[in-house]
Amino acid sequence: MTYPTLEQYNEAFQHPQLALADPDLKKGAIATTGLGLPLALCGGFALTYTVTTGGAKYAVRCFHKQSNALEKRYSAISNRLKSLRSPYFLDFEFQPQGVRVNGKTFPVVKMAWASGDTLGEFLEARYRSKSDLQQLISSLRALATYLEGQNIAHGDIQPGNVMVSNGGRSIQLIDYDGMFVDDLRSLGSAELGHRNFQHPRRTGSSWGPRLDRFSFIALNLALRVLDAHPDLWTKTQSDGDAILFKANDFADPSRSAIFSDLFGRPQFAEDAKNFAAICQASFDKIPTLEDFLGRKNIPQVVISVSPTAPVAPAQYMSAFPVLNATNYALCLRHVGDRVELIGRIVEVKQDKTRHGKPYVFINFGPWQGEIVKISIWSEGLRALTQRPDQGWIGKWVSVVGLMEPPYRSRKYKYSHLAISITQANQLHLITESEARFRLSGTSTRSVGSTSRSSNKEILDEIRGTTRTPSRATVPGRAPTTANQAVLQAMKGSQPAPAPRTHGRSPAYTHSSASGKSGTAKDNCFIATAVYGQDAPETNALRAWRDRALTPSLLGRVFVKCYYELSPRVVPLLQRSARLTAVVRATLDWLVHRIEQRK
Repeated sequence: MTYPTLEQYNEAFQHPQLALADPDLKKGAIATTGLGLPLALCGGFALTYTVTTGGAKYAVRCFHKQSNALEKRYSAISNRLKSLRSPYFLDFEFQPQGVRVNGKTFPVVKMAWASGDTLGEFLEARYRSKSDLQQLISSLRALATYLEGQNIAHGDIQPGNVMVSNGGRSIQLIDYDGMFVDDLRSLGSAELGHRNFQHPRRTGSSWGPRLDRFSFIALNLALRVLDAHPDLWTKTQSDGDAILFKANDFADPSRSAIFSDLFGRPQFAEDAKNFAAICQASFDKIPTLEDFLGRKNIPQVVISVSPTAPVAPAQYMSAFPVLNATNYALCLRHVGDRVELIGRIVEVKQDKTRHGKPYVFINFGPWQGEIVKISIWSEGLRALTQRPDQGWIGKWVSVVGLMEPPYRSRKYKYSHLAISITQANQLHLITESEARFRLSGTSTRSVGSTSRSSNKEILDEIRGTTRTPSRATVPGRAPTTANQAVLQAMKGSQPAPAPRTHGRSPAYTHSSASGKSGTAKDNCFIATAVYGQDAPETNALRAWRDRALTPSLLGRVFVKCYYELSPRVVPLLQRSARLTAVVRATLDWLVHRIEQRK
């Protein structure tokens, strides 16, 4: 099933009485942005809308990404959770024909709204409160024991999926897309979870009731350390998406600042050593939280972490795609995705809506053009402890959230992409050096979307342990990503010209006359820039190239010219959304003709 886009869902939710099938939801009010548009929150495979009706509040999850056997998964999960009747889980209902979009029906999940704050929000506000931390530690430990005893796993235990209330005494889990229950054993994993809370060797084949063990160990150790040393929250740049540890630390503890620090603290040295061993062992060697606390069943792995100054991590491993806020075209291609946006603030606009509610726009470029910005409406301002003002201009920020569809003004002829702030832990000031480090790093992983199946493999690739072919690789030089190209421009330098081979850069080697090439799959540069690396349209054009063009001399000449021209066109596409739209329309027509002639 091909699901609607964010734009299509937003349009449908402007008229809930027509779009939604559920009688209660039909009469509900949809949470909106300051522009009056439906406010969507992103989580995994789904977009979540907030609906209030008859004094009740619901989270309505609409799917916009493919998930294997979605209906079967939710049916099995629903049956299992109903049998448990546990306060750890929320009531929900999977509705196979819950929403109508463009004349077609699609599934939704109607879920009761969880009370309290996310674990990330809770910790940002209370990480210095010993009583709250100790209560939270106890609650999470009880949850881990309960899940082990029921032979089930949530699959993505992380701050955004754990709701905390009553001072840490009550916790609930949300987002059940990746849950494991016995009836789903044959289906395999649907996702890999939040990278900053998952074992570096977790892959798509990691599936079973042990999925949550690593997450609980990481959280338990981090919270106990914070209880004793709350200053480490700031020192490690912790936030709602990373608590003391990050994916880099798990992938290579020997280069980790936090592991090095803990090795020098007698109270936590042995636990840190054991945790480092777990990180370096295979996924199936992870002990239960109780065994970790009892220092039993710890993998026997030689570790090389010492309480000395560690080597800086090789590259940033974000839980989400990392986007440069000045690259409008790149951000446009991520509409509907949860991303980490990095940028230097150019403008801060404070004003009120026509209804008198305050708002703030943080712009990463002059508002008159095509820019990316942060929208902080009245609800978001209430969540922040510090309101952005003119003093923020020139500072660097990291913001995590859903990339919203562009808002275009015909009157003033501008187009703005935005991320809306609803929680304080979405937005953080960072240093320029940290911004450069993050922009040069790697981004998220997901089942079926990358050939690199684990954080460890990514790290090996970064350090040169493995050799993964890349269409952006030039012999003798490290691959240059889109973010790294931006960094080079920021630094005022460009990479040295690549060696030429028969008048052509090795980075753009095209297929031979026979259509066979080690990198042929990656050579549809313009199509990749417009649609994406593995989009159906890109694959259709590759197949047409190999089937219809390369067998003939004229076709091979065309292919050769295409590969000569593409490297010059792609940068133009990245800078101009208008040119991208024109090229997309042309390619859409071509793909349609190709499909007709099959």
